[in-house]
Amino acid sequence: MQTSDQIKSQIQTLLSKHPEISVDVLFLYVPEFKILHQFLNEDETIQGYTIGLLETKQQKHTAGKWLLVLTDKHFHLLRNPMLGNPTHIAINFADLKKISTKLGWFFGQIQMETEGETFRLIQIGKKDYQFFLPSLQSFLK
Repeated sequence: MQTSDQIKSQIQTLLSKHPEISVDVLFLYVPEFKILHQFLNEDETIQGYTIGLLETKQQKHTAGKWLLVLTDKHFHLLRNPMLGNPTHIAINFADLKKISTKLGWFFGQIQMETEGETFRLIQIGKKDYQFFLPSLQSFLK
């Protein structure tokens, strides 16, 4: 398991080309970052992240913003509500059947399909979507 400081350092590296985004403010307003270290393996490196609403076909998950983190090993979906327990969904690369993206006027969406479930992250802010898209390129066909 990684430490919170290791996660913060990885996020700071991702944000090096975006000095307008403060990693401290990001960790303050996105509570999922505070617990992300509990779910990543020691050898996982964060490649990108984005935030949006989650829709799935098979299961119902809590409403609200979800953090999607791409590492060099997995996709992680994480929700840390103020009241209630955190929810973590890890998606192995080998389990992915298809990933598709779509960008509208104001929001983007990412859809990931596995054998048993379809995960759709919607209402991703346009800037967040464009920040995350380069890290996702190797999965898009």
